[in-house]
Amino acid sequence: MKTKQIALAALSAVLLGLPGCRGEPTLDTRTFALKSMDPYTAQQIIAPYVFTDRAGAPGTMSAAAASLTVRETPDNLEKIERVLAEYDVPRPDVRLRFQLIEADGFTESDPAIAAVEAELRKVFQFRGYRLVGEAVVSATDDSEVQQSLAGGQYQVEAQIHWAQPGIIRLEEVSLYSADPWQRLLFTTVNVRPGQTLVVGTAAKDKSTATLLLTLVAEEVGAGG
Repeated sequence: MKTKQIALAALSAVLLGLPGCRGEPTLDTRTFALKSMDPYTAQQIIAPYVFTDRAGAPGTMSAAAASLTVRETPDNLEKIERVLAEYDVPRPDVRLRFQLIEADGFTESDPAIAAVEAELRKVFQFRGYRLVGEAVVSATDDSEVQQSLAGGQYQVEAQIHWAQPGIIRLEEVSLYSADPWQRLLFTTVNVRPGQTLVVGTAAKDKSTATLLLTLVAEEVGAGG
């Protein structure tokens, strides 16, 4: 009997010394090659699946030029693989249509902005609207656009990124007047393809009128 108890005690000691015998999960390491997504964005997306604060067996991840290396449990690695398969896809090119609209005491409708005037009236209470200038530009993911409006009287600039599938992020959107040269508007917005968005408003130089910058974004095909 004593011999059996000693053997069981010895076996328990050996088992307690093995990984995972104290309730700690078994971790594996995998490297995920990134197709289109930059490593920083990928890290932000998969961070909820990497438990860096797990006691005794913390998860880890590190980034290289076009890959992520993750140490986690097998089931979490499978989840990360599925998430990357959904989000790490080629980003389509986009077509951006900017319209600069003046809002004031106009009484007649401008047919050039008939598609957006009804939406503007839901948000604002100006008596009338008319088109000042417009431009259509094409852009790729992680690019910058600069475009003149109204024959060069104004210029719009923006940095274009796909924040995630279905959402285009325009950072540092700026509207400038050329005479004198000054920035009238500065903002960052997210827009979905097909959505009409009022990017911002600005007071027209030397006037009581208000300028509205609107945007429509469309996908025009696969990028990359």
